[in-house]
Amino acid sequence: MTPAHLPHTVGPRDWAALILLTVLWGSAFAFIKHGVETLPPGAMIFVRLGLAATILTAWAHARGHRLPPLTDRRWLWMAGLGLFGNALPFFLVSWAQQYIDSALAGILVATMPLATVGLAHVFVPGERMTLRAVLGLLVGFSGVILLLGPSALAGLGGADTLAQLAVIGAAVCYAVNAIQARLLPETRPSVSAAGMLIMATLFALPIGIWDLMRVEAVAPTAWAAAAWLAIGPTALASVVLMQVARTAGPNFLAIANYLTPIAALLTGLVIGEMIGWPAVVALAVILAGVWLARSGTSSTSPP
Repeated sequence: MTPAHLPHTVGPRDWAALILLTVLWGSAFAFIKHGVETLPPGAMIFVRLGLAATILTAWAHARGHRLPPLTDRRWLWMAGLGLFGNALPFFLVSWAQQYIDSALAGILVATMPLATVGLAHVFVPGERMTLRAVLGLLVGFSGVILLLGPSALAGLGGADTLAQLAVIGAAVCYAVNAIQARLLPETRPSVSAAGMLIMATLFALPIGIWDLMRVEAVAPTAWAAAAWLAIGPTALASVVLMQVARTAGPNFLAIANYLTPIAALLTGLVIGEMIGWPAVVALAVILAGVWLARSGTSSTSPP
């Protein structure tokens, strides 16, 4: 039995990695918002993924970790990770936000943990669905609605239904990605993350090149935003994601989707935005939901 199949109990190291992941993802929203003002979404995604893939591939090689040969079946897994974890959801959310508010998009993406619980129950041994865990996720989801504004739900349905379905599709993509990362054959996190981003870059290549050919003037700060998105929320976050998914499991990883709005809110506070009492109450509800979800886990998860 390899270490990847031994039982694993979630501990402080897993929580620290999850918090790092949520900080990286949560801080990304402000940089994306600034970058796409002069850099089209397709170009932003392509530059972000391409630079992140280059950084991780170089880092893995510097540590003596080589990518598998092209005949290795793990490339099929990494293609799935790149498609469902990066290229497809990035595009779906970027396209949808041309038609719906970011608050509604945030609420719809927050359905990801609910989808993960269902998929993990079916496909991942040891990740059993319990009533208390589902209740915790529902409480956390209600906290996200409170945080982002219940009024955002007024736009649910209607003329922008296709855009809303696209965001839900992105949430399902992230859930599928969490399951794939857990079931990936034994691979170093740096190697799997690099391979995932290489494949994601290839998927993003056509629309990325098209957008770059049409762009006229890009602000230097937009390029700087794309660089940070590649280094932090993509390259570093991908390694952390692969590690957490393989050790603590997809259901634990899914909690990041509820904690990320908190990180985004705190990022806004740092740049001068105000946080009112409703937001504080919403944060308390989210954390209560996370506690319920984790205490409702039926067993320790075998990585």
